[in-house]
Amino acid sequence: MSDKIRVLIVDDLPETRENVRKLLQFESDVEVIAQAGNGEQAVELAKQHRPDIILMDINMPGLDGIGASQAIGQHVPSAQIIIMSVQSEADYLRRAMLAGARDFLMKPFSGDELITAIRRVHTMRPAVREVAVPATTAERHDRGGRAPAPREGNIISIYSPKGGSGCSTIAVNLSVALADQGYKTLLIDGSLQFGDVAIMLDLKPSRSIVDLMDRMVDLDVDLVTSVLVTHESGLRVLMAPPRPEMADLVTEEKMKALLEILRTQFEFILIDNSASLNDVALSVLDVSDRIFLVTQQSLPTLKNVSRFFDLANTLDYERSKVLLIVNRASDKQGISVKDIGDTLKRPVIATIPSDEDAVTRAADQGRPLVTSKARKRPISNSLTKLAELTVTEFDPKKDIEDKAQKSARAPFWKRLFGFGRQSEAIGG
Repeated sequence: MSDKIRVLIVDDLPETRENVRKLLQFESDVEVIAQAGNGEQAVELAKQHRPDIILMDINMPGLDGIGASQAIGQHVPSAQIIIMSVQSEADYLRRAMLAGARDFLMKPFSGDELITAIRRVHTMRPAVREVAVPATTAERHDRGGRAPAPREGNIISIYSPKGGSGCSTIAVNLSVALADQGYKTLLIDGSLQFGDVAIMLDLKPSRSIVDLMDRMVDLDVDLVTSVLVTHESGLRVLMAPPRPEMADLVTEEKMKALLEILRTQFEFILIDNSASLNDVALSVLDVSDRIFLVTQQSLPTLKNVSRFFDLANTLDYERSKVLLIVNRASDKQGISVKDIGDTLKRPVIATIPSDEDAVTRAADQGRPLVTSKARKRPISNSLTKLAELTVTEFDPKKDIEDKAQKSARAPFWKRLFGFGRQSEAIGG
């Protein structure tokens, strides 16, 4: 069987098909196996030849590229589709991705752009399904003499209402520390537009959460696992979309369904959330067992954190669900950690000392603090202790009463402002 990438070209203009063929004719790893002039012919040729990649024009008479992509996705799910279009509007991109496309090329495109897209999409195809093997109880005891986690499926959101508070650093290092201790751990990059997890772990984001969004009907453990990337620590990672505009493809309902499947497969699921709140972000916070709320010793951050506590009350989150962490803590700051706890009337469960040089170096090198040469520094020790606290101090057997369930079905706008006088505290 040929090792070449087998390509089907679909466009209603013969000259366009020929131009694309010429751009690929000198690529030793690519073979154009067929050409189609309309959507109906594309579906039949896809069934007949089962190509690896389909270059699909979006605007064609009769069955257009969107309809053809949807039909091919049902009959030949192994084929990866790249949409070609002269239209650059976000709506076209959204429709293409929802139809099953893996990439989007703007006409006219160069040969380099074309072959790069083909090779990238071919690499992204979820063909080999990796299945993570959980550590046994005996193995966990051997690696530290600890008892196993009380139960599977603890979802922890790392969140700050103020951007730049260091949530990604905490999420990455906490996840790696848990995985390194033998716990079956998943890290989700919930910053869907501008995620940093891949860089901070030195991982190549060949697959992402977007690869699951158009396959929700077929969603199962094997499919989900095939999209996860594995870090050298054993941590599994679900990457953010490769392009900011693709974030719109992740919806509240799909995220909830995905988390329900993941909850059955991992002991700890950590989500690095962005600062902005929308329906998707709120759905993640709703289903989280704990929210690690990150603050700093600054008035702007504390103001936003205070408002988030008001919002948590409005959404009927249990008090034990939201736990306060002070990041970049320093005695040189005018606002002490004690002042923060007293002002917010919440205990500070952990403090992460300030060490910007180590944090920046670790992020640039893609080496987490808890496993790099900096692991003996105070900041690394505090992150390791936070991992221990996550396991030993929180009792996952205790079911958190999900009072937010009654409001989860309501639109974001009503949830935020539809609770009478309580909502006044949010905008205060």
